[in-house]
Amino acid sequence: MRFQPDNWFEALLRPFAMAAADANVYVEIMAPDFRFIFALALLAVLAAMTLLRRRGTSVDATGAMGAARPLFVLLCSLAIAFVPWIATTANGRYLMTGLLIVGPVCVGLARLLPVTRALRLTIAVGMVVLQAFAVQQSAPWRAWTLASWQEAPYFQVDVPPEWRAQPATYVTMSAISYSLLAPMFHPDSRWMSLHNAPPPDGGTVDGRRAEAFLSKAEAGRLMLLVPVVSGMLTPERLPNAKVSEAISGQLAAFRLGFSGPQSCRFLFSRGLAGMGLGAKTEAQRSQSGFWLCHLTRLDAGAAPKTSRGKRYDAVFKALEAQCPRMFPGGGDGGSRALPNGEVRSYLQAEMKAYVYDSGEVYYKYYRALNPVRIGSIEDLLAGSARVDCGGIRGRSGLPWEREI
Repeated sequence: MRFQPDNWFEALLRPFAMAAADANVYVEIMAPDFRFIFALALLAVLAAMTLLRRRGTSVDATGAMGAARPLFVLLCSLAIAFVPWIATTANGRYLMTGLLIVGPVCVGLARLLPVTRALRLTIAVGMVVLQAFAVQQSAPWRAWTLASWQEAPYFQVDVPPEWRAQPATYVTMSAISYSLLAPMFHPDSRWMSLHNAPPPDGGTVDGRRAEAFLSKAEAGRLMLLVPVVSGMLTPERLPNAKVSEAISGQLAAFRLGFSGPQSCRFLFSRGLAGMGLGAKTEAQRSQSGFWLCHLTRLDAGAAPKTSRGKRYDAVFKALEAQCPRMFPGGGDGGSRALPNGEVRSYLQAEMKAYVYDSGEVYYKYYRALNPVRIGSIEDLLAGSARVDCGGIRGRSGLPWEREI
């Protein structure tokens, strides 16, 4: 629901919002698209000029309408596709056919205008130039580029021969999937990311699926593959005690642990060495790579239980009752304890809610810079403190109205 409009007004103005030079309107990057505005404007002008030309006269438009029929079929198809797209995801990747259609539709509408041929050509060229200028100014080509794909292999990693020859179960933990690594390992290997996976003891369907997946891993063939944390390496380029402790804490929620005190090995990656905003020193390049670590399954009694909070369940339930769309009931498996309160995550809506021991309640949308105070616990439970469900900071409103 990241790109879905929050109300009918935003839905109706989505063609105009798509022209804004803002990210996260219908795709993650800035991709201003004027073509839908062009299409609407040309359609309005064409209708108005046609009515004016026909007023008081009897014009036989059969030939013109026959030539325009394929264009209006495309236009109707685009309009019909736009409605379920807005109602479901509003994600640009699921409107690719429409994004391909709208350009020819604009040129076709310009061709139908009852003006001179030179003016029609000028309008068509002007639309192309304006849209090309908008795309050039937003510079989308390198917006998400982490590594340049220049020669094969496109993302090089020194994978040990034994892991090319035998299948295994690999778990990753980073937000970036590094899926280009999978073909370098045995083709029958199994892969799972723990980045957004709920822990098995959370009582969720996905948590049970994660547990079932991990339980099928063969002993000795359960591996962790994570990118090296800069500045957290031993002289042997292995994870130091501090980062090992942090990784162990995250793995423990999934009944996973290192099979030994030092069960990792360093895999150099020329692909990672070439990534970064600035030039890396030779020492930094030599430390660019991944840690490949042997894991083991912990006994249910030995694995520490995820620290979960229960004290503020009534507060979270009151918040979820106010805005069930932004705060679905129960969140992602209940709340987690913090040193000074509790937090509950709502991954589907990309929201988090915080209840602090000081008595304050906050929410934060993942694209907002700062959390937003809702009110005190007492006021929220009494119903006097309420969330503006249609005014979520960082999300709601037209692109030029949003606050971070």
